[in-house]
Amino acid sequence: MAPLTDEDYHSILTTELPFPCDPILQKYLSSRTALINEEYKQRSDSSFRQALSPIAKAACRIVDRIRDEEHHHVTTTTLTPDAMTKPKSWQIIQRLPKGGLLRAQMDALALANVDRLITLALETPGMCLSSSNGNLATAEARGNTTRRVEIRFRKNDQKSEQSIWSSDYESGTFVPLTNAADDYPEGGRSGFSKWLKARCGVVSRSDDSTTTTTPQTEKTESFSSAEGRADSRLLRGMLYYEPIFRKFLRHLLVQLMEDGLSWSELRLTFPLDYYRTGSESPEPDSDQLFVVIGQEAASYCRQATTTPDDPGQRPPFWGLRIIWSTTRNQDQRSIIEDADSCIATKMIWSDLVAGYDLADTDALGRSLTDMLPELFWFRKQCALEEVEIPFFLDAGGGIDGAGECNLFDALLLGTRRLGNAPSLYRHPRMMEAVKDKRILVESCLVPGKGDISNHPLLALIAQGVPCALSLGDAKEHAREGAGLGMTHQFWTALHAWESLGLAGIGSLAENSVRWAAFEDQPPESWIRDIRAASVGSGLKAKRLKEWAVEWERFCLWIVTEYGDDYGEGGDGDGDGDVTASAN
Repeated sequence: MAPLTDEDYHSILTTELPFPCDPILQKYLSSRTALINEEYKQRSDSSFRQALSPIAKAACRIVDRIRDEEHHHVTTTTLTPDAMTKPKSWQIIQRLPKGGLLRAQMDALALANVDRLITLALETPGMCLSSSNGNLATAEARGNTTRRVEIRFRKNDQKSEQSIWSSDYESGTFVPLTNAADDYPEGGRSGFSKWLKARCGVVSRSDDSTTTTTPQTEKTESFSSAEGRADSRLLRGMLYYEPIFRKFLRHLLVQLMEDGLSWSELRLTFPLDYYRTGSESPEPDSDQLFVVIGQEAASYCRQATTTPDDPGQRPPFWGLRIIWSTTRNQDQRSIIEDADSCIATKMIWSDLVAGYDLADTDALGRSLTDMLPELFWFRKQCALEEVEIPFFLDAGGGIDGAGECNLFDALLLGTRRLGNAPSLYRHPRMMEAVKDKRILVESCLVPGKGDISNHPLLALIAQGVPCALSLGDAKEHAREGAGLGMTHQFWTALHAWESLGLAGIGSLAENSVRWAAFEDQPPESWIRDIRAASVGSGLKAKRLKEWAVEWERFCLWIVTEYGDDYGEGGDGDGDGDVTASAN
C-alpha cells in the first residue's frame, strides 16, 4: 500500500480523526477513569488515602515532585549510605513517623551494628578470645572456618603471656581480647576488627581479598564469601554477656527512635547462652535476660518521655516487646524444650513476651507441617497455663518458592502476621483468606537483591492485602544494609514505585501500629481492635491517634519546608488518589 499523501493525511486530521474534546473520547476517558478508580478502591491503602487531610494531600504532591526531580539523578539500586543522605526525599523520609518495627531479628541487628558490638567487647573488662582446635598463626589458619574461635568472659584464665597468633599457642587457652586485637599480625587493632567482622559474616568489598572485582560478580562473590565465614558463636559470645548486652540494647533503642520508630517487637532466637556480669557459666533459663530487657526498656522509656530533644522531629517512644523465636532446624525434643521455656518465661514476664515464631528460612529448616505435633502441643500448653502467646510466623519464602506450602499451615495455625511471604501473590485464594482473617504481611525490601520494583509488595497492596515494612530476619539483609534502618526501607519503597507515593508509605507506617502487639489479646479482641482502628476504645486506638497526630505534624513540616519550591500555591485541596501509573 502506498504511503499517505500530505493531502490525504491533512484530510484525515481535519475531518476524521477525533479531537480530545470530542464526546466519544470524553466518554472513553470517563470510563477509563471510573475503571481506574474502581481498581484502586481494592487497594489496601485506599481508605487511608481517602481520609487524607488537605495538608497531607499537599504534602503528598510536594513529595511526588521532589521524587520525580531526583529520579534524573539517583536510583534505588546504586546509592551508598553517604549518597543517600543527600537527596531531599531522604531527609523527608528520615522524619517520617514510621510507627512500629514488627519484624527484626536481634542477631541480624547485632550483625548490622557489628562495629559497635566489637567496640563494646574491647571496652569490657575480662573479655577473652580462644581457638579450641589450633593456633591462628598463619593467614590460612585465620581464614579457616573449621577453627572454633570463641569470645567469652573469663576471670582467671587470661594467659596474657600467650598469643593466639603464635605457633606455640595452646589450643583452648583464653587470651585477653585487647591483647589479641593489638597483636593481630595484619594491621593491629584495625586489622583485627576487619578479621572479626569477616568471621561474623560481614565483609566489605574492599576488605575481601578473595573476591573478583568485576562489576558483574563483585557483589555476589563478596556475599557468598561472607556467608561461608559466618560464625554465630563469635557474635553471640559478645552480644549476650550482660554488660555488653545492656549497652548494646541502649544503643539500639536510641538508634530505632532516631530512625522514627515508636515501637519495636524484637525477635530473640533461642536457645541462647546468656551470661550475667562476672559469670563464666550461662544462665539456666531466660529470667535474667528478660530482667535486663525490662530494665533497659523502662529506663529508656522514662528518658525519652522526660527529655525529648526535638518533639517536632522525634516521635513518642511506646516501648518494646519480644517475640520468642525457636530455631526450626532442631529435633523434636529440643523444640519442645525451648517452647516450654517460652511458656515459663511468659508466665513471669507477661508484658515482655508478645508471641512465638520459628527462626531460619522456612525452606531450609523443618516445614510447619512437619512441626505440627510440637506446635499443637505448644498451643495446648498455653491454654493449660492460661497464657496468650500468639503465632507471628514467617512463611512462603525460600528459593523458587520452596517454602510456599508453609503459607497454608501458617494460615490454619492462626498466625496474626505473616513474615515476608514473597510467594503469597501467586495464590489468589490464599490472599482472600489473608484479607478475611485480617492478617498483616511484614514485607522486607532487601537491598542488593535484584530490581526492587519487581518485589511483590505493590502487587499485594493492589490486591487489598494489608502490609507493613520491616527489617526482616535474613542475615543477608544485615550484611547488605540493615544498619541503614527503616528509613532506607521507606525511602526505597518511595522511589521504587511511582504509584505508592507518600500516602502509600504513610499507610504502611500506620499499619505497623494497627497490627502491633501492644498487649496480650485473645483472637476476638485482636480482630475487633484492628477493625475499629482509631475509632476504638483500647490501647491500640490510643496509639493510632497518637501516630495520626505525628503524621499531620510531619505533613505540615513538609508543606512549610518545601512548599515554596515545590508547592502549587493552593490550599492543598485534591483527592489524594493514586494516579494512573504503569508502575
